Amino acid sequence: MVEVGGPATLAQSIMAGRPGAHIALIGVLTGRSGEVPTALLMARQQRLQGLIVGSRQHQLDFVKALEALKLRPVIDRSFGLADLAEAFRYQESGAHFGKICVTV
Repeated sequence: MVEVGGPATLAQSIMAGRPGAHIALIGVLTGRSGEVPTALLMARQQRLQGLIVGSRQHQLDFVKALEALKLRPVIDRSFGLADLAEAFRYQESGAHFGKICVTV
């Protein structure tokens, strides 16, 4: 599960996650410090990991490098939005190699 809100929404993410879930904290939209509901986290046997992503400049540099090297992702299969449930079943099957795309 990805948590982008930060301290004000962390408890909600813990409650929403299944027991044993891995919560990746990548955002601090509600502030940089606050309470971590440790008892709730422990009761649900979840893992919380803070992640720092690169800067906007890092992203621009990365995209520029991908374009210069002409690297493209491997796309296994595309599904229309109406077939979203089928796309999730396909992902769950693990039979794919590469990206599974949904087109609108």
